[in-house]
Amino acid sequence: MFSTETIAALSVGGVLAILIPVIAVIVFKKKNPDSWLPSVVIGAGTFIVFAMVLEQILHVIMLPIVKDNIIMYSVYGALAAGVFEETGRFVVYKTMMKKHYTTKNAVLMGLGHGGCEAIIALGITLFTFLVLAVMTNAIGLDKVLEMTAGGNPEVTETAKSQLESIREYNFISVAMGIYERIVAMTFHVCMSVFVYKAVTQKGKILLYPAAVLLHALLDFPAAMYQAKAITSIAVVYVIMTVFVALIVISTVIMAKKMPDNGELR
Repeated sequence: MFSTETIAALSVGGVLAILIPVIAVIVFKKKNPDSWLPSVVIGAGTFIVFAMVLEQILHVIMLPIVKDNIIMYSVYGALAAGVFEETGRFVVYKTMMKKHYTTKNAVLMGLGHGGCEAIIALGITLFTFLVLAVMTNAIGLDKVLEMTAGGNPEVTETAKSQLESIREYNFISVAMGIYERIVAMTFHVCMSVFVYKAVTQKGKILLYPAAVLLHALLDFPAAMYQAKAITSIAVVYVIMTVFVALIVISTVIMAKKMPDNGELR
């Protein structure tokens, strides 16, 4: 049986993971009525195509090769995300957003990209866990395992292990997940501005590979945690927070030095 706290935490977390990106877009659009709202959809589409489709295809090939080496696994995981997602932004700026070059639209694109990631990676995941938890409480663990595993012993053990891990969710763990997504969404906004400036400002093309590198550096501690080289998730969050705070400061300074009326490449 799943506790009331677990079910409540999954419910609240799932709702917040969807509401926070939506509210962020609404607030920004209200304060900047001249911004181009389709930038949000384009940003979300960029994440889906480049991170969830193209990057995953490469993972099928590369992960079996690097999985047994902690350093290679961590470096690959971090670089792959940076290369695919920042290249996605670069391609979109050169094509779909070519007639809508403004920093405000770059921010909206970043909110769409990071917001889509938050909704899919956290919101949908938490709601899936919620459904499994409610089903287990309603019909029992054996019935759920029978429905999900179909009698396969190996699949049954995997499903049972996953259900056990859901029991550990509470308001603190869900709050940490929400916090991580907010930090990640903030980072995506900054990288959208970085790549936008790389595309539109003469002589600033190196901001694109810089964005790739910064993205890789942000993801590297998380990759090390997944590889169990870092054992404390709190350490990962502290590194992420400090790193993104510095990126935000750098992005604000850069945006002020490179206004939208600057010379385009």
